[in-house]
Amino acid sequence: MEKHMERKFEAPGPGTWTLDTTHSSGAMTVYTSHCFEGLPRGFHESLDKYGILLDRVQPAFIHGFFFTQQVGLMGKPGSSPPSKWLIQLMFKIHPKLRSRVNAAHEAVQSRRWLQDLAEWDELKKDSIARNTALQSVDLMKLDRAELIAHLDTCFENAEEMVYRHHKYSVGSLMPVGRFLDVAILSSGLSPVDIAPLLKGSTPVSKGIGGEQLIAVVEAMSAAGITKKDLDGLEPGMALNGLRENLQINAALEDYLTITGHMLIGGYCISEKTLRESPNIIMARIFEAMEPASEAGFDAELEKAIRGKIPEADHAEFDLCLADARSANRMRDERGIYNDIWGAGISRCSILEAGRRLLEEGVISNAELSLDASHDELIGLLKGEPTATDELLSQRREWRLTKNIDEVPDFLGDPPSDPPPLELLPLKIQPTLRAFGLVMGNVFDEPKEATGKISGLGVSPGIYEGTAKVILSTRDFDRLEKGDILVTKNTSAGFNVVLPIIGALVTDRGGILSHAAIVSREFGMPGVVGTKNASQLINDGDKIRVNGDTGGVEIL
Repeated sequence: MEKHMERKFEAPGPGTWTLDTTHSSGAMTVYTSHCFEGLPRGFHESLDKYGILLDRVQPAFIHGFFFTQQVGLMGKPGSSPPSKWLIQLMFKIHPKLRSRVNAAHEAVQSRRWLQDLAEWDELKKDSIARNTALQSVDLMKLDRAELIAHLDTCFENAEEMVYRHHKYSVGSLMPVGRFLDVAILSSGLSPVDIAPLLKGSTPVSKGIGGEQLIAVVEAMSAAGITKKDLDGLEPGMALNGLRENLQINAALEDYLTITGHMLIGGYCISEKTLRESPNIIMARIFEAMEPASEAGFDAELEKAIRGKIPEADHAEFDLCLADARSANRMRDERGIYNDIWGAGISRCSILEAGRRLLEEGVISNAELSLDASHDELIGLLKGEPTATDELLSQRREWRLTKNIDEVPDFLGDPPSDPPPLELLPLKIQPTLRAFGLVMGNVFDEPKEATGKISGLGVSPGIYEGTAKVILSTRDFDRLEKGDILVTKNTSAGFNVVLPIIGALVTDRGGILSHAAIVSREFGMPGVVGTKNASQLINDGDKIRVNGDTGGVEIL
């Protein structure tokens, strides 16, 4: 086993490969990595229609860890950048580059993101319908051939959901980037100053199924059940007790029909679904019984920022702010209604296959099925020796024990800067400036970890409480109302647990990261990009989080 655990991280090809620390915090399963084959196709379509000077984002999974490469339109990965005069000449004569310039200009002039938003709202309906139909299948009633066919459908759906997510990646980011660009240029302020104007624009980041949760609470009230009746009960026992009431159970099922099959920690099938997490379900019910005040739009802040902008630029500022706030929800919705849901459905089906393989003595643990590829799992169900118990156990041990902090940030060539913006045609500069602004503020700047815990304050306020260091959804059971969540990073899959915490601290992320967005939406102190908080803070420590200064102090 020790020999198996010694692995080298080498670039899968020429060029620069960057470790993704924003969307994953550990090694993913083989099955999940194969679902990501839909990512480059979606990204290519998204980049092309906005005129971004990239062909695609290419994923690679090195020993389960998610790396990406930005593949340019011209040349080959790893090749030397062209000289300045050649860059300018190529934009004049090369059809592909000229086409991208025109697309970039047209995207800004027509506000292409509004069309994307309308398209997404229609596609979202189809994603909801597809996922709802798949999750409604009674797995226990399927015979072997039917289960195999269902697993095939789930795998195809999971890959399609990844494609749908990334088909609108640029469209979900561009209106925010355009707003930041216009506001920064006209006011002289920084993204940290301006980003809070997006507060209240993405209600999905606070979780979905709110109306259904209210129905649960109303059914409990009608039955005379109060929070005091449930305090102190083990979550699973409390939930089972509620289900004994037919009206409450019906309301719970309505809520879980929407949310129950969604992963609650990320995009990998190794994460738990909400149905598997009674503590989180009960925490959401308690939160709905005593809802916090809504974090709305800060009109005073808008007035202050608008006052720093020349009157001649007010109309453009207002338009860009309105667009950014209208489209901002698309960013989290894509993950929630597509791959987080689709992957959760796959997980449930795979675990049913694992249960049957365990009963037959093929594997020693039903959850080992999660570490098989789709083809390997189908082979095992057909009685073929496509994967051994030992191999699956090795993959599982690696995934559960290898820390992302031990993985190189880059593989292959060192990262290089893009060509200076002033060398490019004027028509493409606003688009690339906006895209660069938003991407640069989603991810944190690499920095050396020190003994001090500090990062970027993304949501104001000071909060003291008990730290819970959560490195996996397996740890969500330890979260209690009012805790301070300390983690590597967050994704849209975390949204369901965030209402119960008092503050948020992450190792990774920038002012537009998911963690920053949800901190603002929930109106709780948030600090991102600390690099080392999850290493220096012990579970159970009393800490103080200062969302104004970005400081985190162990008391």
